[in-house]
Amino acid sequence: MPETYLSLDIGKNQTQAWLFAQRDGMWAVQAASSVPTVLDGDGSQFRKSIQTLLSQIEQSGDVQLLDNHGQITNIRRLEGAPAFVGMSLSAGKPVKAALIGLSEAYSIAPLRRLVSLFNCEVVLEVNLQDNLNASAQLERLLTSDIELYVIGGGANGGAQKTLKAAIENLRLVYHLIPRTVRHQIVYCGNQDLAEYAESEIEAGLDMHLASNIQTNPGQEDPTLVWKAMLKAFDRLRLQQIPGLADIVNDLHTSVIPSDFSAGRMVRFLERSSENGKGVLMVHVDADEVRVIAARDQKLNGIAHHCQVNDEVLRMARGLSSQVTDANSFANYVYNRALFPDFTPATLEDLGIEQAWARVRIREALNALQKLDPDFGYNPSLGLTRAYEPIILSGSEMHLALPHQGLMIALDGILPHGITTFLQDEHQLLTALGSLAPHEPLLPVQVMDTEVFTNLATVVTVDTPISDGQMVLQIEVNEGEQTPRLYHKIQMGDLKRIETLQNNKTELYLAPEDESDVGMGLPGLGGWVGVMESKVGVVVDARGRPLKLPSDEIARAEALHNWLWELGG
Repeated sequence: MPETYLSLDIGKNQTQAWLFAQRDGMWAVQAASSVPTVLDGDGSQFRKSIQTLLSQIEQSGDVQLLDNHGQITNIRRLEGAPAFVGMSLSAGKPVKAALIGLSEAYSIAPLRRLVSLFNCEVVLEVNLQDNLNASAQLERLLTSDIELYVIGGGANGGAQKTLKAAIENLRLVYHLIPRTVRHQIVYCGNQDLAEYAESEIEAGLDMHLASNIQTNPGQEDPTLVWKAMLKAFDRLRLQQIPGLADIVNDLHTSVIPSDFSAGRMVRFLERSSENGKGVLMVHVDADEVRVIAARDQKLNGIAHHCQVNDEVLRMARGLSSQVTDANSFANYVYNRALFPDFTPATLEDLGIEQAWARVRIREALNALQKLDPDFGYNPSLGLTRAYEPIILSGSEMHLALPHQGLMIALDGILPHGITTFLQDEHQLLTALGSLAPHEPLLPVQVMDTEVFTNLATVVTVDTPISDGQMVLQIEVNEGEQTPRLYHKIQMGDLKRIETLQNNKTELYLAPEDESDVGMGLPGLGGWVGVMESKVGVVVDARGRPLKLPSDEIARAEALHNWLWELGG
């Protein structure tokens, strides 16, 4: 029987499973299925839902995952069971975290970036430079409903007094507050105090030591802390979610955050790329937008819930392809916040839905920029640094038609230069990330063949030229048997060029002197080869910031016409 690997992702709404096996020596998806996520009081319904999911994979994947009675059992006892089971999880409320550090720039900010990939909500920050006395500091630590404490900061061999005081307070917090779910503590500060912290706090398996996140003054390496954070996440979730611990024991696995799992693959793509650009993933669900970015050997991410207020409602209404009065627009968005899975029923609803998605993407990108100043996003100009590919996923993108999803992403991200938009329709990046450490060849081979749908190649024209003036000429070479096509692009245009099926299309970009198309300098052009894609090549000469008519009817008409240009 061929060797197989199984991956499960327990999402907020859906739990998915994928079975991977080798076909002709190459790893591929053998079976995939999903069921609604059910988290219940005693875990019995949750366990039944996982059994149903595994049964579905059994039927289509020719593998045994359940015992002869259809029950989850010790998987290692089953003949032909998967060699390894990976499990990722985004279900459940975010982990409430407290960050304790010696300074804002060198301790607190790196810790924010660290916890952002571990489904954490930072509810308390304690800057030890604020000179709080021990009693005041302890009071702050005791008054928040915290599940995870992450303490860092201080150079190895540096000052110890204030860090020692914080460690002593953590001992009191850990031992004096009775809790069903035990606090988890991650220490990643001055290594001269690591053993002291472990012996002083006496938290046993709830204490997780890591190397100093601050490798040198002003330099951080979160990878040194990932192992400790994964252990803390696993211990918390096994205590918090009824029935999860039994399933994890039966499947002989552990639980990792879904964003961290996907981030592994985004980081791998960036490291294996030769284009010198970063890799960006934008995952748009009904209730949140998750952004993961890898660039210059760094990985950062954020899960962002957009708060509904007058300002974001105004911005969203200004990006709708339908004319909608302010009250109707606001009512739809507020109702949608209460019922995230609401499906648009009319063209007006669809216009609001897509406009709201654009703004939520912008808000998420801006939140990541605040977390990581090197990310390269400007609220007005869009994504100013180069990322290729840009990977789209999530329920909102899956439900939209290809040209609609691309339009949402274009107006939300506002990329610059030349980039490729891909779609991870089945969230395989998350599945592959949980298996990558155990069979590195599997994700490499699956990504080469099955993961991504090529959505479009986008060429953005940056220029100070006024609307209506020519900014770019394009020559399209589709092969010797086909006459060459020529296009003239004016400022304000959004132009779609179809690509050849099962072949490579070549375009020669000839920008005007002041036009920058991402080839290195304004006025510099050249040949670009693009593969077949769902939408084709999209030339975006609408300007940055995005130029929209001030009149409401004209603005909606312009947005509708751009959407029509991409596919109707």
